[in-house]
Amino acid sequence: MQQPTPAPSTPPHSQSLPPAVAAEDHPVVYPAPPQNKGSAPFHVLVALFEKLQTERKPEKRRKLLSSWFNHWRQEIGYDLFPVLRLILPQKDRERAVYGLKEKNLAKAYIKLIPLGRHDPDAIRLLNWKKPTERDRSSGDFPTVLYEVVNKRSSVVEGSLSINEVNDILDELSQNMGKSDVQSRILQRLYNQSTPEEQKWVVRIILKDLIISVKENTVFGVFHPDAYDLFNTCSDLKKVAWELWDPNRRLNDADKAVQLFRAFAPMLCKRPTKRLEDSIKEMQGRTFIIEEKLDGERMQLHKRGNEYFYCSRKGKDYTYLYGKHVGTGSLTPYIDAAFDPRVDEIILDGEMLVWDPVTERNLPFGTLKTAAIDKSKKELNPRPCFKVFDLLYLNGMSLLHKSLKFRKRNLRSCLTEVAGRIEFLTEFEGRTAKDVRRRMDEIIANRGEGLILKHPDSEYVLNGRNKDWIKVKPEYMDNMGETVDVLVVGGNYGSGRRSGGVSTLICAVLDDRRPNDDEEPKYSTFVRIGSGLSYADYIWIRQKPWKPWGNSPPSWLQVARKGHDDKGDVYIEPEDSFILKVKAAEITSSEGYHLGFTMRFPRALQIRDDLSIADCMSASSLLEHIRSEKKRKMEDAQEKPKKRQNRTTKKVSLMPEYRGVNLKDVEVEDNLFEGLKFVVYSDPKSRTGAEDKTALLQMIHAHGGKYAQIARSDPELLVVYGGQTTPYDVKLIMDKGVCDIIRPQWIIDCVAKGEIVPLTKKYFFHATEARKQTDEYKMDEDSDTEPEPDEEPPVPSSSATRKSESPLQSPGSPATQAKDVIDPALAEWFDVGAEQKKSISKDDSETESETEPEFEPDSDNEDVEPDPEVGFDDDDWEKVEQDAGSSDQVERKGNPADIRMGEDEDAMQYDEEHIFKHLRFYLDTPSNARKHGMSVNTKREADIQRRFEEVAKLITENGGRVADLDDPKLTHVILDKRDTSRRKELIARTAQPKRRHLVISDWVDICLEEGTLLNEEDFMP
Repeated sequence: MQQPTPAPSTPPHSQSLPPAVAAEDHPVVYPAPPQNKGSAPFHVLVALFEKLQTERKPEKRRKLLSSWFNHWRQEIGYDLFPVLRLILPQKDRERAVYGLKEKNLAKAYIKLIPLGRHDPDAIRLLNWKKPTERDRSSGDFPTVLYEVVNKRSSVVEGSLSINEVNDILDELSQNMGKSDVQSRILQRLYNQSTPEEQKWVVRIILKDLIISVKENTVFGVFHPDAYDLFNTCSDLKKVAWELWDPNRRLNDADKAVQLFRAFAPMLCKRPTKRLEDSIKEMQGRTFIIEEKLDGERMQLHKRGNEYFYCSRKGKDYTYLYGKHVGTGSLTPYIDAAFDPRVDEIILDGEMLVWDPVTERNLPFGTLKTAAIDKSKKELNPRPCFKVFDLLYLNGMSLLHKSLKFRKRNLRSCLTEVAGRIEFLTEFEGRTAKDVRRRMDEIIANRGEGLILKHPDSEYVLNGRNKDWIKVKPEYMDNMGETVDVLVVGGNYGSGRRSGGVSTLICAVLDDRRPNDDEEPKYSTFVRIGSGLSYADYIWIRQKPWKPWGNSPPSWLQVARKGHDDKGDVYIEPEDSFILKVKAAEITSSEGYHLGFTMRFPRALQIRDDLSIADCMSASSLLEHIRSEKKRKMEDAQEKPKKRQNRTTKKVSLMPEYRGVNLKDVEVEDNLFEGLKFVVYSDPKSRTGAEDKTALLQMIHAHGGKYAQIARSDPELLVVYGGQTTPYDVKLIMDKGVCDIIRPQWIIDCVAKGEIVPLTKKYFFHATEARKQTDEYKMDEDSDTEPEPDEEPPVPSSSATRKSESPLQSPGSPATQAKDVIDPALAEWFDVGAEQKKSISKDDSETESETEPEFEPDSDNEDVEPDPEVGFDDDDWEKVEQDAGSSDQVERKGNPADIRMGEDEDAMQYDEEHIFKHLRFYLDTPSNARKHGMSVNTKREADIQRRFEEVAKLITENGGRVADLDDPKLTHVILDKRDTSRRKELIARTAQPKRRHLVISDWVDICLEEGTLLNEEDFMP
């Protein structure tokens, strides 16, 4: 298995060095900075932070930043480096780490305030994570510190400038580890700044501003070329001084990679649709399939006999691998591998650890041990550099050359040295079948996954596009459903889970709304109560949860009925986190705003490497559901069938378009005489068909006529009252010929015994001609229902309540306070004075916290919004067989149709009996012989006894022990002392869905944690 390799710690004799931006002996040459006229007060930057933190509109955040930067240039000067390093503290390479995490800061403040050891506020600072009823700000140290300092500080106006704050931070960094000196520096900060200013200084020290602005937004506002330049040099000072003039533009050479300078490498996208759609992105070309290595991404720079090794995040590891031929654990062994004609070269690849004894890559924690091993024994584990790209050769940047060109020249530049420097394994492919075949091989060999690359792709620094697509087993069609969702609410637990939030309510980003909407909206989708460990719950409960109240927050859309998506508490998106969730399938549900939910959902991982901008979108999820439905239909058609004697097949319409037998319904009166109706059922309603039948019977009983298909007849009345707009209803709306009325009009007419006026409230959609009638306008001033001409979904209850909320009313004090600007700061935030600029699609999307450690894969970027999933164009007719057909009987037993769970209606795991709904095959020696597999172990008796214990644990906790051929089988359990049948078991249990293979320890640890844990961590 290609195991990941850890980022080695710091070099010898250095406790902590900042990430490198250039190789040793190759210092960065900076241009002369523009001269500033003094500095600005720190409180004006704090005002910017406060506004960015509360502003939800990305465009408004950009304007605030732009206005602030422009005013700095006018009043102070063109050197914005002092400001940029405070806005982007995690990108500032000039300051090393401070050695001041929350605990050390708490101790320092307890000493300088001063507070007694038993003072409640001292205890609160030290236990800032612990939530209490009284202190709801727990979980965010800067806020807790602000509340403690605010009680005692007498400073009402800070005297520090931005330059002075930078000086204080420089001193703290230079005196790392010297607590007494750092305490004196913090005392100066305490005496000269307000509690609010201190809160933001602490956020800068912790490098976690939480201002909802990503680094590319800050760079984009500062200068159009800033982000490109930063990707080539990873140096904030160079960007600030090189691009101080907003009118100066860089040429392509300035944005290319440079020798001995760290750059941000190209990354992979995750496919957002089914695999076949990702293949289409390759445009019919033969594409490259590479094995995905979960190692340490590394770039190698070489000039002559000098080397430079740098990680993806800009850390210099040359001290480990060797600067020259005579030093390090790798350079001495690979120097001869390069062609003599190669003088300068930059390679991109993955650093792994190779064990020559077992001839495989070793686990995560062995890289540093192997790298610093100086014994040089031939059979010791050693670093091995797997190369997959060539970016620079003898003075020429190859970023804009095709991948095919780069790979061809790569193989001419060096020769492999086994176990030291090797080319990444790669194959060619043209179809999804080629990818699936390679994935099966990867899984059998404990691999991570695959990368699909377009042969003509250029190398985009820090870019993710459809030319490089990452495919992991869980992304594929037969591994269940996996999504990244945003946690928006929670319910308190009981029993073992009492004491805080236990069940999480998750949502997807509703991108089906107009782009100019006030704030991003989220649609509830699923609730999670399984998969999280005890440590996960400790972390989750420290978040700033807020009471749910009588209605959800304005940004959250919930279902109109039921309690599944209503919580005891909720969490603001900017304070929340992404959860990776896996489930057996996605199914329709009225209990969630999206109209769908997951069956047997389970949390796989808290994705703290992702930001809220990476939450799956509604359109992406709906497109996936539609694609999955179509794929299953295609798979069913492609399966070879035995030749059988079949009865004649009759062509019949789908149930939606079949007539209703009304022979037994008597006509009671002629109320609807002369009127003709077409009735459509709600595809999301479980009783849609019954409701339609009842409505047609009512129409018939009162003299009306009906048709099955809506023709272009303006006299025809279409009846529909669902919460979404199906495809065929949308077609009627687009034609603008027929009115669409709600069923309530028919019900009201029958109840009153007369035709009631067709006023606005009775219309789902009215034609333009209808809107001009006096009858339609009769109740215009009354409380009517909205008409979804463009937006199909009926507004949610949360959207309705929004207008009623005093917090949202235009004249409320909260709204007024938000818009009021201190006159002294007005010029800094004069966004109205700027010209309106068009905002690109990327910038207009919801943005996340300051910036995650790295940009994650996006699930949302490649899918065009398409909320309609109810009908496929080719589904208008279906073939139905007679009941006596043997083929029909065979189809009923199709294993692909078998659903997980003890019964069809089960949706969630059982919190008390955690293995309920799961079925396990135990790879005992006796079971292996029974199925014709070989057994070759000396510990057969011990293994058999161990499996007897496992079987007892499974059954006592709700699970079932099953045979290998059980169609509902979910797990295959092996003993780690004998995994010889692993590949054969993978092959035998791969259809119709892959089963989880785990070692027996998984059962024990799941029971210890009281939940189902991620099987990938326990693979044999």
